[in-house]
Amino acid sequence: MMIKGKALALLLLMSLLSFANLNAQTTESKTTEAESEDAPYFNDYVSDITTVVCPFKEEIDYEVGRVKCGFIMVPENREKPGSRMIRILFAHIVASGRLPNDDDDDSSEEPIEVRDDPVAYLTGGPGVSIDPYVSRFLKHDLTKTRDIYILNQRGISDSGQFCPFFSLTSRENVTAVTLAENEVEEAERTKACFASATARGIDLTGYNTVENARDVRALRIALGFNSWNVWGISYGSHLGQMLTQVDEEGIRALVLDAIVPNDLGDLMRIHRWIARNHDLVFAECDRQEASICDGLRERFVAAYNSLVDEPMTVPALDEEIYPAGVVTAPSLIVGFAPFAMQYEQDEHPAIPSVMRALTTYAEERDEEIFQAFTVAGGPFSGGSAGMAGAIRCNDGYVHSQAEVAEEDLQEDFGFKQGVFTVEGARLQAQACEESGLAPRDRADYQLVKTAIPTLIVNGDWDPVTPPALAERIAPGFENGRLIIVPYAGHGPTRSMSECGGQVMNDFFDEPGQDIAKLDASCLEEGVDAPEYLDYTHTDAALRLLARFSDDPKRVALPGMSLGFVAIVLATGFIAITLGAISRRLSSHPEPSRNIGPNTPRLLGFLTSALSVFGLGFIGAGFAATFEVSELSIIAGIAPPAGTGALLILLSALMGLATIYSAFNASKSSTIRRRTIIGLPLIGICAVLLMVILASWGITVW
Repeated sequence: MMIKGKALALLLLMSLLSFANLNAQTTESKTTEAESEDAPYFNDYVSDITTVVCPFKEEIDYEVGRVKCGFIMVPENREKPGSRMIRILFAHIVASGRLPNDDDDDSSEEPIEVRDDPVAYLTGGPGVSIDPYVSRFLKHDLTKTRDIYILNQRGISDSGQFCPFFSLTSRENVTAVTLAENEVEEAERTKACFASATARGIDLTGYNTVENARDVRALRIALGFNSWNVWGISYGSHLGQMLTQVDEEGIRALVLDAIVPNDLGDLMRIHRWIARNHDLVFAECDRQEASICDGLRERFVAAYNSLVDEPMTVPALDEEIYPAGVVTAPSLIVGFAPFAMQYEQDEHPAIPSVMRALTTYAEERDEEIFQAFTVAGGPFSGGSAGMAGAIRCNDGYVHSQAEVAEEDLQEDFGFKQGVFTVEGARLQAQACEESGLAPRDRADYQLVKTAIPTLIVNGDWDPVTPPALAERIAPGFENGRLIIVPYAGHGPTRSMSECGGQVMNDFFDEPGQDIAKLDASCLEEGVDAPEYLDYTHTDAALRLLARFSDDPKRVALPGMSLGFVAIVLATGFIAITLGAISRRLSSHPEPSRNIGPNTPRLLGFLTSALSVFGLGFIGAGFAATFEVSELSIIAGIAPPAGTGALLILLSALMGLATIYSAFNASKSSTIRRRTIIGLPLIGICAVLLMVILASWGITVW
């Protein structure tokens, strides 16, 4: 990443934004429908568009003209006359079909039919910036045919983030050992964030889903669209429902996915959904008769509960982050990593292997492993925790959780302790009220009733917004259709690019069609059931992470050792192979006394070949691991790493035979010095390779 270039771009952006802010406050609002006397809000100002260079330009690779950015000025709180103006960034992904095709070889492909009606994508979180969405949607099939506009919601990153150091402030006060103590610290941190923002003149009551919906309406008007298609996932589905009340005439067609009901409903019954998620995983275990699942559920629950009964405290690897010098390892990582992996269906095959590994780590209580967890689960400075906290307060998420906490925790979800306590949930609600952020009038937060053509989609394996929530809102959409996608995780219209793109394109092409006849068969068929993978268990990645975080030099020797033996074995394999080929093709073969008997060379070839191919299989296993899920490295290495470990074992045995054979041959015949040195070196390196990998737990046993 070019840090200087990024800093310069941000500096220029800030200058432009500052100038535009002054200009916006001295320029009359453009003539729009917002000026109507019937406008339902005070101060419903809509600014012109100011174009800017996208602030994420250095992080996302895209061709010039494919992504454009700009911002609009909006009132921070439209319900208060004279409210200050704030800037909100947006990104515009241009349909790839609009761009010139420089590849002459693609002339045989059918031309892409680009549509003129754009899509507004409503982001999730709340609190997630638009950067990951832009990166992902550049490859989504929908953006081949339609432009997409993504609004960086108020209070997020370049749209006025107001607590950018939420998790990094006052680290000396971080002393929690138990979940309850952590909840107290979090409540204090939230109040400090809100107090600081208020002191700087930020009106936190303006950060709610109603105002977010009005921002989307303002962007539509500023861009000059009479209407557009709307697509919202997760929190974006909540925002989409709110938009039907704020800007119904501006929506041609609506797609809602991973449903958060407008009235929130049972959304905050987190432990009910955790129990459901585990039931889904283990029911699939039974269906597959997967041996990796044998006894796993009981061990997993018992291991997590042991961490609740006796928290694991380890020396801190970073005393700037943890000034006390110790840190309590986050047991929630052990208990709820599988929960996080259910978001993406591509990660589902690794879930039992990850659960097995986490169970083993909890049972062994290895200090170094838990130090790695503290690094991976350390304070998170990204996202927009302040904005997310304000919306959760104003919208009633926090109070909803407090209301259901006691009942939710009484349901059988297996663990002794959940992701929150009853007292902690109430403490968070109290923190909202003490900061002046009690829930808004619930009149705006009722289940939606609308005639807008709507697709309501939900993954059946969605861990946090399960199908029951989609079923709850569906009756209010008289021109709607509910689709539950088998085995899919969170947001299948996003993750199933080809299928989701086709269905949404067909739907947006003709919103007035009989929606029941829309061909959505690929969504209704869903994705394939996960085929559970039995990983080669190794804790090497976690140990190396802990050691690297403690002192990068600690991983230098293992890395150099592995690199040396791999180079020797690969060089030996190439040299022996090329030597055999050259002798085969030569018209003047060398006397056998110069090269010695064939047996040592054959053994050396087999030793190096088995090592090279073994490393190749292990490398392929690492590649498959990261393709399934970065989180699955917790479990070890995906297949075919086991095959690689077996080949490495065989190569070590063959290496011993090579050393013995070369030694015997040197006593009975004349062999080149390089041969008598090279063959034993190959054998020694093969044995060392097995020892190195065994020390990292990469074995067949």
